[in-house]
Amino acid sequence: MKPNKLAGVFLLCAVFILALAPMTSAQQKKPQLYFIEDYVIKPSMAAAYEATHKELITTVFLPYNWSWPLATYVSEDFHYYWVYPIASLTDLDKAFGVFSEIMGKVGEQKWDALNRKIGDATEYYKQGTCTFSPELSYIPEKPRLKPEEEKFIYWGFCYVMPGREKDFEAHFKKIVELCKSKKLTIQFNTFVGGIGTDAPFYFYTEYGQTIADFFMTAEKTDKILGPEITDIWNKVLSTLRKYEFKTGFFRPDLSFDPAAKAK
Repeated sequence: MKPNKLAGVFLLCAVFILALAPMTSAQQKKPQLYFIEDYVIKPSMAAAYEATHKELITTVFLPYNWSWPLATYVSEDFHYYWVYPIASLTDLDKAFGVFSEIMGKVGEQKWDALNRKIGDATEYYKQGTCTFSPELSYIPEKPRLKPEEEKFIYWGFCYVMPGREKDFEAHFKKIVELCKSKKLTIQFNTFVGGIGTDAPFYFYTEYGQTIADFFMTAEKTDKILGPEITDIWNKVLSTLRKYEFKTGFFRPDLSFDPAAKAK
C-alpha cells in the first residue's frame, strides 16, 4: 500500500516487526499481540552482528530452552526486527523473568561478552508492541504465496492524526472489501501499534518471492483495482500526519522456533 497505489497502494507485513510472514492461517484470522525489538545496526558491523545473533540462538536460546518463537526481519536500512508472539502483557513479564533466569545460568562473564558484541554493532535499539488486526487485513482463501515463499517484504507505516483513528480504519476496511470484490490472491496484514510506538500508529505488510515478483504483482493488482483504489487511498492519506515505507526480508537463519527444536 504505497503512495503509488497498490505498489502505490498495497506494497503494504515489521516489526516490526513488524510482518510478519511466518504466521499460520489460524493466527491470521484472530488478533495476535507481538513484542518487537528494533536493533539499528552499523552497516560496517552487519556481518559481525549477524554472527553474534546466531551465537545468541545457539548458546542461549537452544541450550536453555527459550520457549518464545523469534521471527527476525531485516530492512534495507539495517534495522533488525526481533518479533515475538505473546499471549498478553502478563506473558511479556513472564518472558523477561525467564530471560533473567537464563542469564543467571549462562553466567555474568559469558553474557556480558555476548551482550558487548551485540552492543558494539548497534547504534541503538527500541522495544514496543503491536497487535495484528484481522478486520483491517485481507487474507484470501487461497493466497498467491505460501508462507515459505514470502521472502521479500514491504512495510507501510501509517502515522494517524490523533482523533482520526476511526476514519482511517473505515477507509482501510473499504480497501479490504474492494480486494474481496475483485477476488484478489495477494495478501496484506495490518497491525495496530501499542506500547512504545508513535501512536496513533498502524502498519501493513505485503510480500513477494523476490523484489521483482513483488513490484510486477503490485502493478498488475493496481490495474485490477482501477481508479477506485486511488480514491480510497487518497482518503487514507487525508487521515495521516506522516507516511513512511520500508522494504526488506524475512531471515529464517536469524530466527528461532522452539517447536522445531522439539521435533
